Amino acid sequence: MKPSLFVDTNFFCALYNDNDAHYSKAEVIATRLNDFRLITSNFVLLETYTILSQRASKREAVAFGELLKKDSPYAIYWITKEFEEEVWKIFISIKDKNFSYVDASILAVLKIEKISYLLSFDAGFAQFQKTFGFTLIPA
Repeated sequence: MKPSLFVDTNFFCALYNDNDAHYSKAEVIATRLNDFRLITSNFVLLETYTILSQRASKREAVAFGELLKKDSPYAIYWITKEFEEEVWKIFISIKDKNFSYVDASILAVLKIEKISYLLSFDAGFAQFQKTFGFTLIPA
């Protein structure tokens, strides 16, 4: 069985916006994802649609969404009302003002689903690897 890899917003935004600073790196990483079971969440997707719309264009955001609806290699983890209790606990426990609610939701999914890898360009996640039991890619 393939190991699970959770994909963060900034990877999608880099891959689908050729003006993004991480675009080239995202393209290279994308060619290496076949060895993983790819997972993201409804929270990450809503953040991705918004950021792509603002930074690239509404057209790019819609194209990304349509691609996912048509032929997606990603399993979508739906964050429910019940699951948000765990997200809230993580969110209030981390004092960094730049740590978002979506970031907390990612850590909650990693913890509860025991996901081994996180694909994110957010280096801030590195400090949580031991506590939540995952490896940050790229590291």
